Amino acid sequence: MSYSTKQFIIRQRFLMIQGYKEHLKIAHIARKYRTSRTTAYRWIWRYELEGKEGLSNRSTRPKSPHPNSLKPEVVEAIIRMRKRTNYGPRRIKFYLAKKGIRVSEYGIYKTLVRNGLIRKYRKHTHRHRKYYAPYPGYCVQIDTKHLDTLPGHPYRFYQYTATDAFTRMRVIRIYDELSAFNSVKFLNEVVKNLPFRVFTVRTDNGVEFTYGPFKKDHPFTLECARLKIRHKLNKPSHPESNGRVERSHRTDDEEFYRINPVNNPRIWQLRIPAWEYRYNYQRPHSALGDLTPYQFYQQHLRKKVSENVT
Repeated sequence: MSYSTKQFIIRQRFLMIQGYKEHLKIAHIARKYRTSRTTAYRWIWRYELEGKEGLSNRSTRPKSPHPNSLKPEVVEAIIRMRKRTNYGPRRIKFYLAKKGIRVSEYGIYKTLVRNGLIRKYRKHTHRHRKYYAPYPGYCVQIDTKHLDTLPGHPYRFYQYTATDAFTRMRVIRIYDELSAFNSVKFLNEVVKNLPFRVFTVRTDNGVEFTYGPFKKDHPFTLECARLKIRHKLNKPSHPESNGRVERSHRTDDEEFYRINPVNNPRIWQLRIPAWEYRYNYQRPHSALGDLTPYQFYQQHLRKKVSENVT
């Protein structure tokens, strides 16, 4: 309600009281100002007790908490977990359930909103075609992320990320430059650290991965050929082709960089292996049925063994 509307309503109530003081009948006053006699008497009573201040609307907020509202210790647990991990409502619900605290996802969301601890992301109305990965290593998406510059360190550092499209297992490294040399070095790290063979890698058209569609002698492409890995490129200006690795970068922002402020980018290089291990082996993934990527990979292996036995 705008300020001018509030002032108009208060003035109308004051005019009702003036009419009452002039000994007009209460039924005539109520009919003139289109209200009930009970309401007219209420404003007269408030005016006599509090003066003109009593003509303002009072808060309709309940004086006592709702019987089904969250207990203060549960609210404190939600806020504490959000500040420590930056998890969303679904993941907070999962971890609280492990501690025996039962609370709905919507209840957690409203708690975060009331405390200013959640931000809304822009929703995409256009749904892109989903890609299919039938087994581990079928397609490993590789991308780079430009890290923020820090005070006193004018040179930017870069995060190389590889995400398997089937298991969501990741390999993450941080380098001080984007170059073909670091791309080749990272590719070998991916092949070494993933517990399955890599058949295809998909990258964008950055100069660290390709010289363009007409030159095939880029070091990264040659290294892929040496390792017997197929190198596929995204369509220009089409990051959705690498959607899983792109989405994982948002998780890095929310659960690693925001809660690990540093004053030297070299510290990121020291801490990123622990975050990679936690992401692959400890952090449940909602898209995998609340399994970790490694648990999902193990489940796939057991399923293949049972199929071969039968």
